[in-house]
Amino acid sequence: MKIPQLLCTAFVIAASACLLSAQPLPLHLANAPQKPAQTPAGKFKVVYLPVKKKEYRAFQEELKKERVLESIVADLNDTFVLPSDITLTFSQCGQANAFYDPEKQRVTMCFELLESLYDIFRDSEDTEDELDDAVAGATVFVFFHELGHALVHVLDLPITGKEEDAVDQLSLFLLTDGTDSGEKAALDGARSFALEGPGEGTTIDDLPFWDEHSLSQQRFYNIICGIYGQNPDKYAGLVKEKILPKARAGKCEAEYQQIERSWSKLLAPHLRNTK
Repeated sequence: MKIPQLLCTAFVIAASACLLSAQPLPLHLANAPQKPAQTPAGKFKVVYLPVKKKEYRAFQEELKKERVLESIVADLNDTFVLPSDITLTFSQCGQANAFYDPEKQRVTMCFELLESLYDIFRDSEDTEDELDDAVAGATVFVFFHELGHALVHVLDLPITGKEEDAVDQLSLFLLTDGTDSGEKAALDGARSFALEGPGEGTTIDDLPFWDEHSLSQQRFYNIICGIYGQNPDKYAGLVKEKILPKARAGKCEAEYQQIERSWSKLLAPHLRNTK
């Protein structure tokens, strides 16, 4: 399946809305208590790797043309102090995936993942534009998730519990910045997990309880709980429409506040002084 050109444009728009604002990262992070940081030894950098597939090359050229990754890197470098370099790339991987490589200190977003997300959202969207927009939003959520892995590793952040859950929370935290575009990307990320959940005929013995990731349905509920918790009035429809059970909704505001406190405290020593 080809990645439609509209998807390239939609990701550019979503990335610009979520990542390239005047405030590089959410206001709640920008206002976190900051400590004097040492002179940085590293930076976020962009790398473009060779791409064989024609459709993937077209997407890569669109990213280059719009300078999406370069703009993201500029904002990240204005925000974080790094002890060593972290590189970002879109690449042809041979599988639908996104990952952080600790040896290369590289975040890789695979073009195959975009095709997979396109398949996941296909039957849930009414128009091609809505489909492209949903895939773009989910891609932004995944990007921040992988960026979380990179920050945990390079900044040596202490994480208790499952790191995969922790960086889901970071992605949620960065995107729920009070903007509709950021919150929509978080919702699209959650929806992608719900839609890719266990297929028909799946039994409990088929579920990957052994995996380092929580089950897709658990990730869905955790994310929408956070979205609801950071603004219960705005997202009351999640409860009214029985998407988020009332039994969980009552705890979501406190859960989100804990996420906000924890990640603000973890990241604060590594933020540039902007005040």
